[in-house]
Amino acid sequence: MTGGQSAVRMNDRHSFPVGGLVELSRATYQSTPLSVVEIRPTVFSFIGAGGTVTAVGGSEECAVIDTGYGPRVPEIRSAIAGALHQSARWLIDTHWHFDHTDGNSWFAEDQSTVVGHANCRARMSRDQFVPSLEWSVRSSPRSAWPVLTFNAAVSIDLGSQTLELIPQEPAHTDGDVVVWLPAANVLVMGDLMTNGTYPVIDESSCGSLHGMIQAIERLLPFINAETAVVPGHGPIATGDDLVNFNDTLRTIEGRVQRLIAAGCSVAEILAAAPSAEFDPVWGRGYVIGTVFVRMILAGLGLTEKNLDRNERLT
Repeated sequence: MTGGQSAVRMNDRHSFPVGGLVELSRATYQSTPLSVVEIRPTVFSFIGAGGTVTAVGGSEECAVIDTGYGPRVPEIRSAIAGALHQSARWLIDTHWHFDHTDGNSWFAEDQSTVVGHANCRARMSRDQFVPSLEWSVRSSPRSAWPVLTFNAAVSIDLGSQTLELIPQEPAHTDGDVVVWLPAANVLVMGDLMTNGTYPVIDESSCGSLHGMIQAIERLLPFINAETAVVPGHGPIATGDDLVNFNDTLRTIEGRVQRLIAAGCSVAEILAAAPSAEFDPVWGRGYVIGTVFVRMILAGLGLTEKNLDRNERLT
């Protein structure tokens, strides 16, 4: 190819570059300008270079939540230093996906301690494939893996801030962690929330729409009118935004469940377009309405391939 154009493979499900969706995502993260948002005087988010990165200032050193896209880490690290004038003592992974952990090795080389859910480490240590999105991700180098893991709530005391790390039951993945900053009234969601787009549901990591809804509903008691909610992608949100996001997911889930109960096939469910009402607002980027519904069904074990196999067995 010439002129900077990429070859595109077309099929009835997606339009992805030959290198796959991961490569398309990396190209986007490489070119998107980095936006720095001051949420509180010592809490900053860095949006655009992969999943949202959040830095929390402490008495002497800071904690960083997620790392974004690897090649952008020098830029992100410089932005963190400019905002807080502190080095990162702790690095917290909200889940294993490459757009949130790609820069782990860079931070680890700077002596940050990488912390994450036990399942996050397990998945980063092996090649992963997400069938519904054709995501193929190679295992991360060992230096990127969390060195401290947990599967029950833990806290990190920064002196001036306490971070409460709250692991979730399988939702977006089976290694999701939410970070709650009680003094700052900030809730960092990872990809349990995306603001302005449908979320990815990683069925290969035991993710499901119902699990995401349950996780959000367990977190709603944390929020009030002043809470800042940091999504995994998109602008900083409010508590009302999180409620609206959850209501949208619940409505779509209810429609899909009714279609399944009526005996509809995967093709019939897709043709019924249960997300259509919300697609103009949420169906942006590569997670358009039909892709989102496919992910919902995949999280329930319902795919065209499974349907064809079951029909042959009957």
